[in-house]
Amino acid sequence: MITVTVTRENGNPVGFRVSGHANMGEYGEDLVCAAVSAIVQTAILGITEVCHISAGVSIDEGKTTCILSKDASADEIQSAGIVINTMIAGLRSIRQSYPKTLKFLNKEV
Repeated sequence: MITVTVTRENGNPVGFRVSGHANMGEYGEDLVCAAVSAIVQTAILGITEVCHISAGVSIDEGKTTCILSKDASADEIQSAGIVINTMIAGLRSIRQSYPKTLKFLNKEV
């Protein structure tokens, strides 16, 4: 199962961690994992390359983390929140088609 943990500060999304595997196909051929990876990596690019927001990013096999810089402005947090919420919407759409592959958690900091 893939776990999506959204980090929130005062209710606003300021980062996320996605870990695990969907186990819906052979390694390298799992379409759910591929779709999740594409959405997550696009969200990271949206935050860092499109919105130009500084974030700590770590991408390892089976685990991806993106956390906004502690000195992010209110406007940056708002913009990143739009990207993160869009990512969540896309991942929830996948979960509708494959309900036993994703779960969502929130972590308030």
